Amino acid sequence: MTRTKEQQIAPTRPASTDRNAQPDRPPRRVGERREGADHSEAPAVRDWRAMLGSRTPTPVQEGAIPALLAGRDVITTARTGSGKTLAFLIPAAARGIGMRPVRGMRPEVLVVTPTRELAVQIRDVARELGMPAGRITGGITPGQTRTEATGKGLIAGTPGRLKDLITRQELSLAGLKYVVLDEADELLSLGFLRDVGDILRAAQTQTGQAHLQLAMASATFPAEIRSVAERFMDRPERIDIAPARHADAAGHEGDVMGGATGATHLLLNTTRDEVLDVAATHARDALQAPGGCVVIFCRTKALVKRRAERLAAMLPGEIVSPLQGNMDQKKREHTMGLLREGKSRILIATDIAGRGIDLPEVRMVIHMDVSSTSEDHVHRSGRTARAGRPGVNLVLLIPEQRGLWQTVRRGLPEALHPPLSREESQIDRAIQEKQGQGSGGGGGQRQGGGRSPQGQGGHSPRGQGSASGQGGGHTRGASGQGSRSGDAGGTRSGASSPAGTGAGRVGPQPARGRGGRGGRR
Repeated sequence: MTRTKEQQIAPTRPASTDRNAQPDRPPRRVGERREGADHSEAPAVRDWRAMLGSRTPTPVQEGAIPALLAGRDVITTARTGSGKTLAFLIPAAARGIGMRPVRGMRPEVLVVTPTRELAVQIRDVARELGMPAGRITGGITPGQTRTEATGKGLIAGTPGRLKDLITRQELSLAGLKYVVLDEADELLSLGFLRDVGDILRAAQTQTGQAHLQLAMASATFPAEIRSVAERFMDRPERIDIAPARHADAAGHEGDVMGGATGATHLLLNTTRDEVLDVAATHARDALQAPGGCVVIFCRTKALVKRRAERLAAMLPGEIVSPLQGNMDQKKREHTMGLLREGKSRILIATDIAGRGIDLPEVRMVIHMDVSSTSEDHVHRSGRTARAGRPGVNLVLLIPEQRGLWQTVRRGLPEALHPPLSREESQIDRAIQEKQGQGSGGGGGQRQGGGRSPQGQGGHSPRGQGSASGQGGGHTRGASGQGSRSGDAGGTRSGASSPAGTGAGRVGPQPARGRGGRGGRR
């Protein structure tokens, strides 16, 4: 949820409306969806458009702002780069909520975000609307926190630091009127959902109100997010702007997943030894014209550091900026400053560090490692093709990550699928057939060790059986997928499976121990 470059803001203050005004019709239940609500006759709705200046409202702004001005709770599943930040902040500013300085740390508007960077971005957008805004995050000293947050009508912050200050009674929620949960699915995936619940319960207790107006943005709507909505929201209106997931995608049936649906999605097969050269070549090509940048995602902090050093040597004249989860806030802000100023044009980051980054023009996202989940892939992909600009998402697929990619791809909306080569289609069909039959290679359950599509066995690096058959051997199948361990065939229970029969699921399962003769763990 980030402000696009085109969304220039005029700090105009329309007339306020009554927060408790009743809507003309009964509110919707959690999960009831709309493609965009018509609130054109609601009080003061016409005034909010002036706050966007000369820019045309985005679909999510057209749907969410009138509903929030009418006092409704809202859940939106619009894709990244769709103007959600303004969609949530304008209703507060238009009604004068959070527009005045306050005493101490006693905000009227609270925005909870999964990352420091996103909190900083929201604070900056709020300030452009004329709101006195601060942030409470890790990476800054207690003194800096007090300077940032004291007297501010709006505070954006991360759950851990917010909860800590609430517990120590330094942050008061007694004056709170409006709450935003930004990227709620990321709050869930990072393990913050319990802290979010504690914060919302504290707000109810301190304000003496059973319900505060709550707006939520979430790319997906799993059961845990639904539970938060049912507990703390008053039959929210759900506004879906993002495309629906593929009908047979796994998990959260019928939910909507956001993402860079306007981007070009590509996949290149490569090897572990060549993946860095391929990434450097495509980054160089993408940056031939002035302006713009490339974002590269890696799985671990160690890979980010090592690959940043090597890419800098391979791309003379380019500043390659690493972004890791354990960087202090000053270094992180310096890195983002270099990118926004155009001094650095290549960012290489982990999934956690890269969440919420707001860069004006990301020409290409390169996935040097396959993401752990479909949701992570969506959030990576959402860095590019924002606000109608062109962009490319490039997955660099090494043999060791092929099984994981098949699972991630099947969980993506159709619009985010890279075209499959003939070889990839054959492999995908083989895996789906075996999953449907429930037969795995050489036991295939967590230990893996099945045959490759050409019938030669091997233990895959992620512990998955890739087709049915007998284990054993260090071979290379038709897919080009090298298999590592030569001792396969063990099942999780410790007994070896007969050749050609499966004892478990095929597909990427976490490897626990090593597949070995006699099923030894």
